[in-house]
Amino acid sequence: MIKTKKGKIKCAFCNGTGILPKTETMDIKCPTCRGQGFVYLKKAIECPFCQGKGRKTANYNLPCQVCKGLGAVEVKGAFKTCPDCKGRGKRPGEYLPCLTCKGKGVIEK
Repeated sequence: MIKTKKGKIKCAFCNGTGILPKTETMDIKCPTCRGQGFVYLKKAIECPFCQGKGRKTANYNLPCQVCKGLGAVEVKGAFKTCPDCKGRGKRPGEYLPCLTCKGKGVIEK
């Protein structure tokens, strides 16, 4: 079962600090949450493409291309698991988002 989230959600890209990762000594605001440490989403699920981490890989300051660093993706209405990627956000052996669900892992019913 896919868990939904809503309301105030901790920014996954900066881990709620409001500061861009790996630049703590320079105090550069996080571009995802604009330095607040959290974002507001109406109805969302954890991003399957980055597993809710908000970044492309742990070693880079590049936000996830699917959730834009939020760690979650907004969904509207009823949804079901994407039949093409099986909810992973990408096909096995590929590194780009699934074209059917655009990396969200779910599609509208």
